[in-house]
Amino acid sequence: MQDIDGARCFQAMVPMRDGVRLNTFVYLPEHGGPRFPVIVQRTPYGITALQGVDATDPAKGWLPDPARPMAGALKHGWRRLVEHGYAAVFQDCRGRNGSEGEDHVYGDDATDGYDLLDWIAAEPWSDGNVGLSGSSAASTTALAAASQRHPSVRAFFAQVGGSSIYDDVVYEGQSIELERLWLWVANNIPGLSRSHRDAVQARTGLSDAELDAVADSARARFAALDGARNQRPPYVGVAEWMHLPLLGYPDFSVWQPYLDELISHPAPDAFRARHDFRSSIDVPGFHVTTWFDIFSTSVIRAFTELAERVGNQKLWVGPNYHYFVYEQQFWPRDPYFEWFDHWLKGIPTPIVEEPPVFFSPRCWVADAGAYVADDWRHAASWPPPEAAPRTWFLHGDGRLDPTVADSGPASAPATFRYDPRRPVPTLGGRNMLITAGARDQRPVQERADYGLLYRSDPLTEELVLAGPAEVVLRVESDCPDTDVVAKLVEDHPDGRSVLLMDGVVRVMYRNGTAEAEPLQPGVPVEIRVELGHLHHRFAVGSRIGVDLTGSNFPRRARNTNSGHPLLAADTDADVRVATTTVHHDAVVPARLTLSVVPS
Repeated sequence: MQDIDGARCFQAMVPMRDGVRLNTFVYLPEHGGPRFPVIVQRTPYGITALQGVDATDPAKGWLPDPARPMAGALKHGWRRLVEHGYAAVFQDCRGRNGSEGEDHVYGDDATDGYDLLDWIAAEPWSDGNVGLSGSSAASTTALAAASQRHPSVRAFFAQVGGSSIYDDVVYEGQSIELERLWLWVANNIPGLSRSHRDAVQARTGLSDAELDAVADSARARFAALDGARNQRPPYVGVAEWMHLPLLGYPDFSVWQPYLDELISHPAPDAFRARHDFRSSIDVPGFHVTTWFDIFSTSVIRAFTELAERVGNQKLWVGPNYHYFVYEQQFWPRDPYFEWFDHWLKGIPTPIVEEPPVFFSPRCWVADAGAYVADDWRHAASWPPPEAAPRTWFLHGDGRLDPTVADSGPASAPATFRYDPRRPVPTLGGRNMLITAGARDQRPVQERADYGLLYRSDPLTEELVLAGPAEVVLRVESDCPDTDVVAKLVEDHPDGRSVLLMDGVVRVMYRNGTAEAEPLQPGVPVEIRVELGHLHHRFAVGSRIGVDLTGSNFPRRARNTNSGHPLLAADTDADVRVATTTVHHDAVVPARLTLSVVPS
Protein backbone atom coordinates (compact mmCIF):
# COMPACT_ATOMS: atom_id res chain seq x y z
CA MET A 1 0.00 0.00 0.00
CA GLN A 2 1.31 3.47 -0.86
CA ASP A 3 -0.02 6.95 -0.20
CA ILE A 4 -0.59 9.29 -3.11
CA ASP A 5 -2.41 12.59 -3.39
CA GLY A 6 -5.82 11.97 -1.85
CA ALA A 7 -5.75 8.17 -1.70
CA ARG A 8 -4.05 4.98 -0.61
CA CYS A 9 -3.34 2.56 -3.45
CA PHE A 10 -1.71 -0.71 -4.40
CA GLN A 11 -1.22 -2.92 -7.43
CA ALA A 12 -2.03 -6.62 -7.65
CA MET A 13 -1.78 -9.29 -10.32
CA VAL A 14 -5.18 -10.88 -9.75
CA PRO A 15 -5.39 -14.55 -10.81
CA MET A 16 -8.22 -15.69 -13.05
CA ARG A 17 -9.67 -19.21 -12.95
CA ASP A 18 -7.20 -20.43 -15.59
CA GLY A 19 -4.17 -19.02 -13.74
CA VAL A 20 -3.70 -15.98 -16.00
CA ARG A 21 -3.03 -12.87 -13.89
CA LEU A 22 -4.52 -9.47 -14.69
CA ASN A 23 -2.96 -6.14 -13.78
CA THR A 24 -5.17 -4.40 -11.20
CA PHE A 25 -5.00 -1.07 -9.36
CA VAL A 26 -6.92 -0.44 -6.13
CA TYR A 27 -7.47 3.06 -4.74
CA LEU A 28 -8.95 3.63 -1.27
CA PRO A 29 -10.11 6.87 0.36
CA GLU A 30 -7.59 8.45 2.71
CA HIS A 31 -10.08 8.49 5.57
CA GLY A 32 -12.99 6.40 6.74
CA GLY A 33 -13.49 2.73 6.27
CA PRO A 34 -12.07 0.27 6.81
CA ARG A 35 -14.64 -1.03 4.32
CA PHE A 36 -15.95 0.89 1.32
CA PRO A 37 -18.42 0.43 -1.52
CA VAL A 38 -16.49 -0.38 -4.70
CA ILE A 39 -16.69 0.85 -8.30
CA VAL A 40 -15.01 -1.48 -10.79
CA GLN A 41 -13.82 -0.49 -14.27
CA ARG A 42 -12.05 -2.81 -16.71
CA THR A 43 -10.56 -1.55 -19.98
CA PRO A 44 -8.44 -2.62 -22.95
CA TYR A 45 -7.07 0.93 -23.24
CA GLY A 46 -4.72 0.92 -20.25
CA ILE A 47 -5.18 1.99 -16.65
CA THR A 48 -2.20 4.35 -16.48
CA ALA A 49 -1.93 7.96 -17.61
CA LEU A 50 0.09 6.93 -20.65
CA GLN A 51 -1.06 3.63 -22.16
CA GLY A 52 1.55 0.92 -21.61
CA VAL A 53 3.92 3.25 -19.72
CA ASP A 54 4.50 2.41 -16.04
CA ALA A 55 1.79 -0.19 -16.60
CA THR A 56 2.00 -1.66 -13.09
CA ASP A 57 2.49 1.58 -11.08
CA PRO A 58 -0.78 2.68 -9.45
CA ALA A 59 0.74 6.10 -8.67
CA LYS A 60 0.55 6.68 -12.43
CA GLY A 61 -3.10 5.59 -12.62
CA TRP A 62 -5.33 7.15 -15.22
CA LEU A 63 -7.01 10.50 -14.56
CA PRO A 64 -9.04 12.62 -16.98
CA ASP A 65 -7.70 15.89 -18.35
CA PRO A 66 -9.03 18.60 -15.99
CA ALA A 67 -10.23 20.49 -19.07
CA ARG A 68 -12.29 17.45 -20.14
CA PRO A 69 -13.50 15.82 -16.92
CA MET A 70 -16.09 13.62 -18.67
CA ALA A 71 -13.59 12.07 -21.11
CA GLY A 72 -12.15 8.58 -20.94
CA ALA A 73 -13.18 4.94 -20.78
CA LEU A 74 -12.56 4.91 -17.00
CA LYS A 75 -15.26 7.31 -15.91
CA HIS A 76 -14.01 10.14 -13.69
CA GLY A 77 -10.68 8.46 -12.90
CA TRP A 78 -9.66 7.24 -9.45
CA ARG A 79 -9.44 10.61 -7.68
CA ARG A 80 -13.10 11.61 -7.94
CA LEU A 81 -14.19 8.11 -6.97
CA VAL A 82 -12.22 8.09 -3.73
CA GLU A 83 -13.28 11.69 -3.01
CA HIS A 84 -16.87 10.42 -3.08
CA GLY A 85 -16.07 7.65 -0.62
CA TYR A 86 -15.64 4.74 -3.03
CA ALA A 87 -12.87 2.23 -3.47
CA ALA A 88 -11.86 2.37 -7.14
CA VAL A 89 -10.68 -0.81 -8.86
CA PHE A 90 -9.19 -0.53 -12.35
CA GLN A 91 -8.05 -3.56 -14.35
CA ASP A 92 -6.29 -4.10 -17.68
CA CYS A 93 -8.23 -6.61 -19.76
CA ARG A 94 -6.60 -9.92 -20.58
CA GLY A 95 -3.73 -9.62 -23.05
CA ARG A 96 -3.69 -5.83 -22.73
CA ASN A 97 -0.96 -3.56 -21.36
CA GLY A 98 0.11 -4.86 -17.92
CA SER A 99 -2.00 -8.05 -17.92
CA GLU A 100 -1.05 -11.57 -18.86
CA GLY A 101 -2.80 -13.79 -21.38
CA GLU A 102 -3.90 -13.28 -24.96
CA ASP A 103 -6.42 -10.64 -26.05
CA HIS A 104 -9.66 -12.17 -27.36
CA VAL A 105 -11.62 -8.91 -27.79
CA TYR A 106 -14.40 -9.32 -25.16
CA GLY A 107 -14.25 -13.11 -25.40
CA ASP A 108 -13.00 -13.50 -21.82
CA ASP A 109 -14.47 -10.41 -20.18
CA ALA A 110 -17.54 -12.07 -18.68
CA THR A 111 -15.63 -14.73 -16.72
CA ASP A 112 -12.65 -12.47 -16.03
CA GLY A 113 -15.01 -9.85 -14.66
CA TYR A 114 -16.63 -12.41 -12.38
CA ASP A 115 -13.27 -13.62 -11.11
CA LEU A 116 -12.23 -10.05 -10.30
CA LEU A 117 -15.48 -9.57 -8.37
CA ASP A 118 -14.78 -12.77 -6.43
CA TRP A 119 -11.34 -11.44 -5.52
CA ILE A 120 -12.80 -8.10 -4.39
CA ALA A 121 -15.42 -9.86 -2.25
CA ALA A 122 -12.66 -11.48 -0.18
CA GLU A 123 -10.71 -8.24 0.35
CA PRO A 124 -10.90 -6.52 3.78
CA TRP A 125 -11.52 -3.05 2.26
CA SER A 126 -14.72 -4.04 0.38
CA ASP A 127 -18.10 -3.66 2.09
CA GLY A 128 -19.74 -6.05 -0.40
CA ASN A 129 -21.54 -3.41 -2.48
CA VAL A 130 -20.10 -3.17 -5.99
CA GLY A 131 -20.95 -1.03 -9.00
CA LEU A 132 -19.72 -1.74 -12.52
CA SER A 133 -18.87 1.20 -14.75
CA GLY A 134 -17.23 2.21 -18.01
CA SER A 135 -17.47 3.94 -21.35
CA SER A 136 -17.23 2.49 -24.86
CA ALA A 137 -15.10 -0.70 -24.64
CA ALA A 138 -15.09 -0.42 -20.84
CA SER A 139 -18.88 -0.23 -20.97
CA THR A 140 -18.98 -3.54 -22.83
CA THR A 141 -16.67 -5.14 -20.26
CA ALA A 142 -18.91 -3.82 -17.47
CA LEU A 143 -21.96 -5.36 -19.11
CA ALA A 144 -20.03 -8.61 -19.62
CA ALA A 145 -19.24 -8.78 -15.90
CA ALA A 146 -22.82 -7.85 -14.97
CA SER A 147 -24.09 -10.75 -17.10
CA GLN A 148 -22.49 -13.23 -14.69
CA ARG A 149 -24.78 -12.21 -11.80
CA HIS A 150 -22.13 -11.99 -9.09
CA PRO A 151 -23.96 -11.50 -5.77
CA SER A 152 -21.95 -8.38 -4.87
CA VAL A 153 -23.07 -6.33 -7.89
CA ARG A 154 -25.76 -3.79 -7.06
CA ALA A 155 -25.89 -1.65 -10.22
CA PHE A 156 -24.00 -0.57 -13.33
CA PHE A 157 -23.39 2.65 -15.29
CA ALA A 158 -22.62 1.91 -18.94
CA GLN A 159 -22.28 4.44 -21.74
CA VAL A 160 -21.80 4.07 -25.50
CA GLY A 161 -21.00 0.35 -25.45
CA GLY A 162 -22.41 -2.86 -26.89
CA SER A 163 -24.72 -5.05 -24.80
CA SER A 164 -24.79 -7.80 -27.45
CA ILE A 165 -21.74 -6.82 -29.43
CA TYR A 166 -22.06 -9.26 -32.35
CA ASP A 167 -25.80 -9.43 -32.97
CA ASP A 168 -26.28 -5.66 -32.56
CA VAL A 169 -23.08 -4.17 -33.94
CA VAL A 170 -20.56 -6.43 -35.70
CA TYR A 171 -23.35 -8.24 -37.59
CA GLU A 172 -26.18 -5.71 -37.55
CA GLY A 173 -28.52 -6.89 -40.31
CA GLN A 174 -26.15 -9.90 -40.65
CA SER A 175 -23.74 -7.64 -42.58
CA ILE A 176 -20.19 -7.20 -41.27
CA GLU A 177 -19.60 -3.80 -39.68
CA LEU A 178 -16.20 -3.01 -41.15
CA GLU A 179 -14.99 0.49 -40.33
CA ARG A 180 -14.83 0.07 -36.56
CA LEU A 181 -13.35 -3.43 -36.76
CA TRP A 182 -10.50 -2.47 -39.05
CA LEU A 183 -9.61 0.90 -37.56
CA TRP A 184 -10.23 -0.06 -33.92
CA VAL A 185 -8.25 -3.31 -34.06
CA ALA A 186 -5.34 -1.64 -35.86
CA ASN A 187 -5.29 1.33 -33.50
CA ASN A 188 -5.16 -0.98 -30.48
CA ILE A 189 -2.18 -3.09 -31.55
CA PRO A 190 0.21 -0.97 -29.40
CA GLY A 191 -1.73 -1.90 -26.25
CA LEU A 192 -1.26 -5.65 -26.68
CA SER A 193 0.74 -7.08 -23.78
CA ARG A 194 4.06 -8.91 -23.74
CA SER A 195 2.29 -12.21 -23.20
CA HIS A 196 0.04 -11.60 -26.20
CA ARG A 197 3.11 -10.84 -28.25
CA ASP A 198 4.74 -14.06 -27.04
CA ALA A 199 1.68 -16.04 -28.10
CA VAL A 200 1.79 -14.45 -31.57
CA GLN A 201 5.46 -15.32 -31.94
CA ALA A 202 4.90 -18.88 -30.81
CA ARG A 203 2.14 -19.23 -33.39
CA THR A 204 3.93 -17.56 -36.31
CA GLY A 205 7.63 -18.17 -35.60
CA LEU A 206 8.38 -14.48 -36.18
CA SER A 207 11.38 -12.91 -34.47
CA ASP A 208 11.13 -9.69 -32.44
CA ALA A 209 12.46 -7.69 -35.37
CA GLU A 210 10.07 -9.32 -37.83
CA LEU A 211 7.08 -8.74 -35.55
CA ASP A 212 8.10 -5.11 -35.04
CA ALA A 213 8.23 -4.73 -38.82
CA VAL A 214 4.67 -6.06 -39.03
CA ALA A 215 3.63 -3.45 -36.45
CA ASP A 216 5.25 -0.71 -38.55
CA SER A 217 3.40 -1.96 -41.61
CA ALA A 218 0.14 -2.07 -39.64
CA ARG A 219 0.62 1.59 -38.64
CA ALA A 220 1.13 2.56 -42.27
CA ARG A 221 -1.92 0.56 -43.28
CA PHE A 222 -3.98 2.24 -40.55
CA ALA A 223 -2.83 5.66 -41.77
CA ALA A 224 -3.98 4.81 -45.31
CA LEU A 225 -7.35 3.56 -44.07
CA ASP A 226 -7.87 6.58 -41.84
CA GLY A 227 -6.75 9.06 -44.48
CA ALA A 228 -9.14 7.60 -47.07
CA ARG A 229 -11.92 9.87 -45.77
CA ASN A 230 -10.12 12.74 -47.51
CA GLN A 231 -10.18 11.08 -50.93
CA ARG A 232 -12.86 12.04 -53.46
CA PRO A 233 -14.78 9.85 -53.54
CA PRO A 234 -13.75 8.57 -50.11
CA TYR A 235 -12.68 4.98 -49.37
CA VAL A 236 -13.54 3.20 -52.63
CA GLY A 237 -10.28 3.91 -54.43
CA VAL A 238 -8.05 2.93 -51.52
CA ALA A 239 -6.45 -0.51 -51.80
CA GLU A 240 -6.31 -1.00 -48.03
CA TRP A 241 -10.10 -0.72 -47.80
CA MET A 242 -10.82 -2.73 -50.96
CA HIS A 243 -8.56 -5.66 -50.04
CA LEU A 244 -10.07 -9.15 -50.25
CA PRO A 245 -10.31 -11.56 -48.59
CA LEU A 246 -11.08 -10.05 -45.23
CA LEU A 247 -9.79 -13.18 -43.50
CA GLY A 248 -6.04 -13.04 -42.96
CA TYR A 249 -5.99 -9.28 -43.52
CA PRO A 250 -2.32 -8.28 -43.82
CA ASP A 251 -0.54 -7.21 -40.63
CA PHE A 252 -3.70 -6.76 -38.54
CA SER A 253 -4.48 -10.48 -38.38
CA VAL A 254 -0.87 -11.28 -37.48
CA TRP A 255 -0.90 -9.13 -34.36
CA GLN A 256 -4.55 -9.81 -33.57
CA PRO A 257 -5.35 -13.30 -34.90
CA TYR A 258 -8.72 -13.18 -33.13
CA LEU A 259 -9.81 -10.73 -35.83
CA ASP A 260 -10.43 -13.71 -38.11
CA GLU A 261 -12.65 -15.26 -35.44
CA LEU A 262 -14.72 -12.07 -35.18
CA ILE A 263 -15.66 -12.11 -38.86
CA SER A 264 -16.27 -15.86 -39.16
CA HIS A 265 -19.79 -16.00 -37.68
CA PRO A 266 -22.11 -14.86 -40.47
CA ALA A 267 -25.26 -16.18 -38.76
CA PRO A 268 -26.45 -16.40 -35.15
CA ASP A 269 -24.61 -19.17 -33.32
CA ALA A 270 -23.23 -20.11 -29.91
CA PHE A 271 -20.25 -17.75 -30.29
CA ARG A 272 -22.51 -14.75 -30.85
CA ALA A 273 -24.89 -15.84 -28.10
CA ARG A 274 -22.03 -15.90 -25.56
CA HIS A 275 -21.59 -12.18 -26.19
CA ASP A 276 -25.26 -11.35 -25.61
CA PHE A 277 -24.54 -9.90 -22.20
CA ARG A 278 -27.84 -8.14 -21.58
CA SER A 279 -29.89 -11.35 -21.68
CA SER A 280 -28.73 -12.41 -18.20
CA ILE A 281 -28.24 -9.10 -16.39
CA ASP A 282 -30.46 -8.74 -13.32
CA VAL A 283 -29.43 -5.46 -11.60
CA PRO A 284 -30.37 -1.76 -11.99
CA GLY A 285 -28.63 -0.05 -14.87
CA PHE A 286 -27.90 3.43 -16.19
CA HIS A 287 -27.57 3.49 -19.99
CA VAL A 288 -26.11 6.42 -21.96
CA THR A 289 -25.76 6.86 -25.71
CA THR A 290 -25.97 9.44 -28.49
CA TRP A 291 -28.31 9.43 -31.46
CA PHE A 292 -25.46 8.79 -33.92
CA ASP A 293 -23.43 6.47 -31.68
CA ILE A 294 -22.40 3.23 -33.37
CA PHE A 295 -23.72 1.42 -30.27
CA SER A 296 -27.01 3.33 -29.95
CA THR A 297 -29.29 0.46 -30.97
CA SER A 298 -27.49 -1.88 -28.57
CA VAL A 299 -27.75 0.59 -25.69
CA ILE A 300 -31.46 1.19 -26.33
CA ARG A 301 -32.17 -2.54 -26.60
CA ALA A 302 -30.43 -3.14 -23.28
CA PHE A 303 -32.53 -0.43 -21.64
CA THR A 304 -35.87 -1.61 -23.06
CA GLU A 305 -35.26 -5.30 -22.36
CA LEU A 306 -33.96 -4.74 -18.83
CA ALA A 307 -36.64 -2.18 -18.00
CA GLU A 308 -39.26 -4.80 -18.77
CA ARG A 309 -37.50 -7.78 -17.19
CA VAL A 310 -35.58 -6.27 -14.26
CA GLY A 311 -36.81 -2.73 -13.67
CA ASN A 312 -34.91 0.25 -12.23
CA GLN A 313 -33.27 1.24 -15.51
CA LYS A 314 -32.42 4.71 -16.82
CA LEU A 315 -31.72 5.81 -20.40
CA TRP A 316 -30.08 9.11 -21.36
CA VAL A 317 -29.63 9.91 -25.07
CA GLY A 318 -27.88 13.02 -26.32
CA PRO A 319 -27.07 14.42 -29.75
CA ASN A 320 -24.25 13.71 -32.19
CA TYR A 321 -21.65 10.98 -32.48
CA HIS A 322 -20.02 8.37 -30.23
CA TYR A 323 -17.30 10.63 -28.82
CA PHE A 324 -19.53 13.60 -28.01
CA VAL A 325 -20.41 11.86 -24.75
CA TYR A 326 -16.92 12.81 -23.55
CA GLU A 327 -17.58 16.54 -23.85
CA GLN A 328 -18.85 18.33 -20.75
CA GLN A 329 -21.49 20.25 -22.73
CA PHE A 330 -23.13 16.95 -23.74
CA TRP A 331 -24.49 16.49 -20.22
CA PRO A 332 -27.47 18.36 -18.70
CA ARG A 333 -25.82 17.34 -15.43
CA ASP A 334 -23.59 14.53 -14.23
CA PRO A 335 -25.81 11.72 -12.83
CA TYR A 336 -22.97 9.30 -12.05
CA PHE A 337 -22.64 9.70 -8.30
CA GLU A 338 -26.38 10.23 -7.80
CA TRP A 339 -26.86 6.79 -9.33
CA PHE A 340 -24.20 4.95 -7.39
CA ASP A 341 -24.85 6.77 -4.10
CA HIS A 342 -28.39 5.40 -4.18
CA TRP A 343 -27.60 1.81 -5.12
CA LEU A 344 -24.26 1.34 -3.32
CA LYS A 345 -24.70 3.58 -0.27
CA GLY A 346 -28.47 3.66 0.17
CA ILE A 347 -28.56 7.47 -0.01
CA PRO A 348 -31.79 9.00 -1.39
CA THR A 349 -30.98 10.92 -4.59
CA PRO A 350 -33.24 12.71 -7.12
CA ILE A 351 -32.19 10.55 -10.08
CA VAL A 352 -34.09 7.49 -8.89
CA GLU A 353 -37.43 9.33 -8.79
CA GLU A 354 -37.10 10.91 -12.23
CA PRO A 355 -38.82 9.37 -15.29
CA PRO A 356 -36.74 6.56 -16.78
CA VAL A 357 -35.86 8.28 -20.08
CA PHE A 358 -34.12 11.62 -20.60
CA PHE A 359 -33.22 12.64 -24.14
CA SER A 360 -32.18 15.45 -26.45
CA PRO A 361 -34.88 16.35 -28.98
CA ARG A 362 -32.09 17.41 -31.34
CA CYS A 363 -30.32 14.44 -32.89
CA TRP A 364 -27.53 16.44 -34.52
CA VAL A 365 -25.91 19.75 -33.60
CA ALA A 366 -23.50 21.00 -36.23
CA ASP A 367 -21.78 23.47 -33.90
CA ALA A 368 -20.97 21.00 -31.14
CA GLY A 369 -18.75 23.42 -29.27
CA ALA A 370 -21.63 25.86 -28.76
CA TYR A 371 -24.13 23.17 -27.75
CA VAL A 372 -26.04 23.70 -24.51
CA ALA A 373 -28.00 20.74 -23.12
CA ASP A 374 -30.93 22.85 -21.94
CA ASP A 375 -33.76 21.30 -23.95
CA TRP A 376 -33.67 17.63 -22.92
CA ARG A 377 -37.01 15.97 -22.23
CA HIS A 378 -38.23 13.22 -19.94
CA ALA A 379 -40.33 10.26 -21.03
CA ALA A 380 -41.83 7.32 -19.20
CA SER A 381 -40.51 4.87 -21.79
CA TRP A 382 -38.78 4.60 -25.14
CA PRO A 383 -40.40 5.15 -27.53
CA PRO A 384 -42.45 7.72 -25.57
CA PRO A 385 -45.93 6.48 -24.61
CA GLU A 386 -47.60 8.96 -26.97
CA ALA A 387 -45.69 7.65 -30.01
CA ALA A 388 -47.63 5.76 -32.66
CA PRO A 389 -46.56 4.08 -35.92
CA ARG A 390 -47.21 5.92 -39.15
CA THR A 391 -46.62 4.40 -42.57
CA TRP A 392 -45.69 5.67 -46.03
CA PHE A 393 -45.63 3.41 -49.08
CA LEU A 394 -42.89 3.26 -51.69
CA HIS A 395 -44.22 3.60 -55.24
CA GLY A 396 -42.58 2.47 -58.45
CA ASP A 397 -42.57 6.04 -59.79
CA GLY A 398 -40.44 7.23 -56.86
CA ARG A 399 -43.21 8.65 -54.69
CA LEU A 400 -43.46 8.08 -50.96
CA ASP A 401 -47.16 8.22 -50.22
CA PRO A 402 -49.64 7.35 -47.43
CA THR A 403 -51.58 5.14 -49.86
CA VAL A 404 -50.65 1.69 -51.22
CA ALA A 405 -49.64 1.52 -54.87
CA ASP A 406 -52.25 -0.76 -56.47
CA SER A 407 -52.02 -0.20 -60.23
CA GLY A 408 -50.20 1.57 -63.04
CA PRO A 409 -46.66 2.98 -62.84
CA ALA A 410 -46.92 3.33 -59.06
CA SER A 411 -47.09 -0.45 -58.68
CA ALA A 412 -44.42 -1.32 -61.25
CA PRO A 413 -41.18 -2.88 -60.00
CA ALA A 414 -37.90 -0.97 -60.14
CA THR A 415 -34.30 -2.17 -60.19
CA PHE A 416 -30.86 -1.04 -59.13
CA ARG A 417 -27.43 -2.42 -59.94
CA TYR A 418 -24.74 -3.05 -57.36
CA ASP A 419 -21.14 -3.72 -58.35
CA PRO A 420 -18.94 -4.63 -55.35
CA ARG A 421 -15.97 -3.19 -57.23
CA ARG A 422 -17.70 0.23 -57.10
CA PRO A 423 -19.45 0.36 -53.73
CA VAL A 424 -21.36 3.41 -52.55
CA PRO A 425 -19.15 5.31 -50.07
CA THR A 426 -20.38 5.90 -46.56
CA LEU A 427 -21.33 9.54 -45.89
CA GLY A 428 -22.28 9.88 -42.25
CA GLY A 429 -24.52 7.76 -40.07
CA ARG A 430 -23.92 5.77 -36.87
CA ASN A 431 -20.17 5.39 -37.37
CA MET A 432 -17.35 5.28 -34.85
CA LEU A 433 -14.03 6.00 -36.54
CA ILE A 434 -15.06 7.43 -39.89
CA THR A 435 -17.12 10.58 -40.36
CA ALA A 436 -20.43 10.22 -38.53
CA GLY A 437 -23.69 12.09 -38.27
CA ALA A 438 -26.33 13.82 -40.35
CA ARG A 439 -24.50 14.34 -43.66
CA ASP A 440 -25.65 15.51 -47.08
CA GLN A 441 -26.06 12.51 -49.40
CA ARG A 442 -26.02 14.39 -52.71
CA PRO A 443 -22.40 13.47 -53.55
CA VAL A 444 -23.35 9.77 -53.64
CA GLN A 445 -26.92 10.21 -54.90
CA GLU A 446 -25.49 11.71 -58.09
CA ARG A 447 -23.95 8.37 -59.08
CA ALA A 448 -25.73 6.64 -61.95
CA ASP A 449 -25.50 3.32 -60.08
CA TYR A 450 -26.49 4.70 -56.66
CA GLY A 451 -29.86 3.01 -56.28
CA LEU A 452 -33.52 4.02 -55.90
CA LEU A 453 -34.91 7.21 -54.36
CA TYR A 454 -38.43 7.76 -52.97
CA ARG A 455 -39.76 11.13 -51.81
CA SER A 456 -42.89 12.37 -50.11
CA ASP A 457 -44.71 15.57 -50.97
CA PRO A 458 -43.42 18.63 -49.07
CA LEU A 459 -44.66 18.52 -45.50
CA THR A 460 -47.38 21.02 -44.65
CA GLU A 461 -46.84 20.60 -40.91
CA GLU A 462 -43.98 19.50 -38.71
CA LEU A 463 -43.48 15.78 -38.24
CA VAL A 464 -41.73 14.48 -35.10
CA LEU A 465 -40.02 11.10 -35.24
CA ALA A 466 -39.49 9.56 -31.80
CA GLY A 467 -38.45 5.92 -31.82
CA PRO A 468 -37.63 3.24 -34.37
CA ALA A 469 -37.88 3.31 -38.15
CA GLU A 470 -38.28 0.29 -40.42
CA VAL A 471 -38.44 -0.34 -44.16
CA VAL A 472 -40.26 -3.45 -45.41
CA LEU A 473 -39.64 -4.61 -48.98
CA ARG A 474 -40.29 -7.49 -51.35
CA VAL A 475 -37.14 -7.98 -53.40
CA GLU A 476 -35.45 -10.39 -55.78
CA SER A 477 -31.98 -10.58 -57.28
CA ASP A 478 -30.12 -12.32 -60.08
CA CYS A 479 -27.50 -13.39 -57.51
CA PRO A 480 -27.93 -15.88 -54.65
CA ASP A 481 -27.12 -13.19 -52.10
CA THR A 482 -26.83 -9.41 -51.88
CA ASP A 483 -27.26 -6.56 -49.43
CA VAL A 484 -30.07 -4.03 -49.32
CA VAL A 485 -29.21 -0.77 -47.58
CA ALA A 486 -32.07 1.57 -46.68
CA LYS A 487 -31.57 5.20 -45.68
CA LEU A 488 -34.01 7.66 -44.16
CA VAL A 489 -33.21 11.17 -45.36
CA GLU A 490 -34.72 14.63 -45.12
CA ASP A 491 -34.73 16.64 -48.34
CA HIS A 492 -34.63 20.30 -47.40
CA PRO A 493 -36.04 23.12 -49.53
CA ASP A 494 -32.48 24.40 -50.11
CA GLY A 495 -31.59 21.11 -51.88
CA ARG A 496 -29.73 19.28 -49.11
CA SER A 497 -30.56 15.59 -48.73
CA VAL A 498 -29.51 14.87 -45.15
CA LEU A 499 -29.04 11.35 -43.81
CA LEU A 500 -30.91 10.63 -40.59
CA MET A 501 -30.88 6.85 -40.25
CA ASP A 502 -29.70 3.79 -42.15
CA GLY A 503 -29.86 0.03 -41.92
CA VAL A 504 -28.92 -3.06 -43.88
CA VAL A 505 -30.05 -6.62 -44.50
CA ARG A 506 -27.88 -9.36 -45.90
CA VAL A 507 -30.68 -10.95 -47.88
CA MET A 508 -29.47 -14.55 -47.69
CA TYR A 509 -29.78 -14.27 -43.88
CA ARG A 510 -32.87 -12.05 -43.94
CA ASN A 511 -34.70 -13.96 -41.20
CA GLY A 512 -31.81 -13.93 -38.72
CA THR A 513 -31.64 -17.72 -38.56
CA ALA A 514 -28.60 -19.98 -38.55
CA GLU A 515 -29.41 -21.43 -41.95
CA ALA A 516 -28.71 -19.51 -45.14
CA GLU A 517 -31.66 -18.97 -47.50
CA PRO A 518 -30.13 -18.25 -50.91
CA LEU A 519 -32.18 -16.24 -53.38
CA GLN A 520 -33.69 -17.97 -56.38
CA PRO A 521 -33.98 -16.14 -59.72
CA GLY A 522 -37.45 -14.67 -60.18
CA VAL A 523 -38.59 -15.51 -56.65
CA PRO A 524 -39.23 -12.41 -54.51
CA VAL A 525 -38.69 -12.51 -50.74
CA GLU A 526 -39.76 -10.21 -47.95
CA ILE A 527 -37.12 -8.33 -45.96
CA ARG A 528 -37.29 -5.93 -43.01
CA VAL A 529 -34.58 -3.32 -42.68
CA GLU A 530 -34.34 -1.83 -39.19
CA LEU A 531 -32.89 1.67 -39.25
CA GLY A 532 -32.38 2.20 -35.51
CA HIS A 533 -33.88 4.85 -33.21
CA LEU A 534 -34.00 8.63 -33.43
CA HIS A 535 -35.71 11.76 -32.24
CA HIS A 536 -35.97 14.29 -35.05
CA ARG A 537 -38.28 17.06 -36.17
CA PHE A 538 -38.95 17.22 -39.93
CA ALA A 539 -39.50 20.84 -40.90
CA VAL A 540 -42.41 22.25 -42.87
CA GLY A 541 -41.49 22.23 -46.56
CA SER A 542 -39.11 19.28 -46.24
CA ARG A 543 -39.68 15.94 -47.93
CA ILE A 544 -39.30 12.56 -46.22
CA GLY A 545 -37.01 10.37 -48.27
CA VAL A 546 -36.02 6.72 -48.54
CA ASP A 547 -32.94 5.67 -50.50
CA LEU A 548 -32.24 2.03 -51.40
CA THR A 549 -28.74 0.94 -52.39
CA GLY A 550 -26.62 -2.19 -52.44
CA SER A 551 -23.74 -0.97 -50.27
CA ASN A 552 -22.64 1.48 -47.60
CA PHE A 553 -18.89 1.15 -47.59
CA PRO A 554 -16.89 0.91 -45.37
CA ARG A 555 -19.53 1.14 -42.66
CA ARG A 556 -20.52 -2.26 -44.00
CA ALA A 557 -18.23 -4.77 -45.65
CA ARG A 558 -19.07 -5.31 -49.30
CA ASN A 559 -21.33 -8.24 -50.09
CA THR A 560 -19.63 -9.98 -53.01
CA ASN A 561 -23.07 -11.38 -54.05
CA SER A 562 -21.42 -14.82 -54.28
CA GLY A 563 -23.87 -16.66 -52.07
CA HIS A 564 -21.05 -18.07 -49.96
CA PRO A 565 -22.06 -18.03 -46.28
CA LEU A 566 -18.60 -16.96 -45.10
CA LEU A 567 -18.24 -13.69 -47.01
CA ALA A 568 -15.02 -12.93 -45.16
CA ALA A 569 -13.29 -15.69 -47.15
CA ASP A 570 -14.33 -14.36 -50.56
CA THR A 571 -11.68 -13.04 -52.93
CA ASP A 572 -11.91 -10.75 -55.96
CA ALA A 573 -12.61 -13.86 -58.05
CA ASP A 574 -15.89 -14.38 -56.14
CA VAL A 575 -17.30 -10.94 -56.91
CA ARG A 576 -20.54 -10.81 -58.90
CA VAL A 577 -22.58 -7.82 -60.03
CA ALA A 578 -26.14 -7.94 -58.70
CA THR A 579 -29.34 -6.46 -60.10
CA THR A 580 -31.91 -6.10 -57.35
CA THR A 581 -35.60 -5.74 -58.12
CA VAL A 582 -37.91 -3.99 -55.68
CA HIS A 583 -41.63 -4.74 -55.96
CA HIS A 584 -44.24 -2.09 -55.21
CA ASP A 585 -47.52 -3.97 -55.56
CA ALA A 586 -50.01 -4.83 -52.84
CA VAL A 587 -48.73 -8.41 -52.25
CA VAL A 588 -46.25 -7.11 -49.65
CA PRO A 589 -46.51 -3.34 -49.85
CA ALA A 590 -43.10 -1.67 -49.84
CA ARG A 591 -43.28 0.70 -46.92
CA LEU A 592 -41.56 2.94 -44.40
CA THR A 593 -42.89 2.96 -40.85
CA LEU A 594 -41.88 5.68 -38.39
CA SER A 595 -42.69 6.09 -34.71
CA VAL A 596 -44.33 9.53 -34.63
CA VAL A 597 -45.43 11.77 -31.75
CA PRO A 598 -47.70 14.84 -31.91
CA SER A 599 -45.66 17.90 -32.88
